[in-house]
Amino acid sequence: MALYACIVLAAEFVAVADRAADELFTVGVIWGTAVGIALAHVFAFNLAARLFAGGRLRPDTRRAAWAQLLAAAVVAAIVSVPFLFLPVGPAVDASGFVLAALIGVTAYVASREAGAGRARSLLDGLIVLAIAMAIVSVKVGLSGH
Repeated sequence: MALYACIVLAAEFVAVADRAADELFTVGVIWGTAVGIALAHVFAFNLAARLFAGGRLRPDTRRAAWAQLLAAAVVAAIVSVPFLFLPVGPAVDASGFVLAALIGVTAYVASREAGAGRARSLLDGLIVLAIAMAIVSVKVGLSGH
């Protein structure tokens, strides 16, 4: 969920960066987007789990749903920090770099946890970041911005 929130927010920043009104408005959009996509994802996740589990959710399914909501909130909180210290334009730019760092570092850590060395993990992080950038480009391109 955290990576999904990062990609959606990055696309949003690219699409509306020139139209960001002020810091408070932009932080509201960040939180609205992150919480909104998390709730939509949890809704779909729970519905699918119920369909495949005979109508009952297991406790680990509920924990996974809460973890997804928490992950989206953490991303929104981290991305909101630049808006506390910078004007809206530079804050949008800084938040974009923060999103890229979150994506790359997550991929790096996942690769390291899977047993890869530092160089391979760095390459994995860069590849994942490039893929995320391609996804953002497609999303922005298809939205007409």
